Amino acid sequence: MAGLGLGLVLLLLPACSSNLPPASYDYEYERDYKVGLISDRLLEKAPPVGGQPEVLVVTSFVRLDDFSKTSRFGLLLAEQLLSRLTGRGYLLRETRMQNIFYQAPGGEFVLSREFAKVAQELDAKLVLLGTYLEARDHVLVNTRLVDFQKRAVLASYDCQLVKTSDIAELLSR
Repeated sequence: MAGLGLGLVLLLLPACSSNLPPASYDYEYERDYKVGLISDRLLEKAPPVGGQPEVLVVTSFVRLDDFSKTSRFGLLLAEQLLSRLTGRGYLLRETRMQNIFYQAPGGEFVLSREFAKVAQELDAKLVLLGTYLEARDHVLVNTRLVDFQKRAVLASYDCQLVKTSDIAELLSR
């Protein structure tokens, strides 16, 4: 009888630990989940879109320590966010611009003149931009939804992704 009780406990034990990720945890799913979370949080914080859809430009995410550089990781984040924001009340335009920031002497940054020209040509009111910083085990991601005309941050969201081998590969190129 004691063996049956022990067997039952061992059988039910995995059900109690369902909050832990399995050994074969799907980090691609986690990345996709985080991209969805970023878009949802930005839209929750942003003012509601009025009658006419606002023109939104999504830019490549750049390295926080060097605004002139991106990677396949930065390009992928922009692509995934563009896909997530489709059909959410915005007229989406994409640009492959990387050099959207100008680094001021004190460390602050502003949107570059080059970007200003492109945004004006696209009739963009909003820009979704982001930075990332590679740490030892994680990648820290920062996103901002900026009213380009007012130069005001409407919404922002930060998160981190586990730096898996596939994310490390995306960061390296």
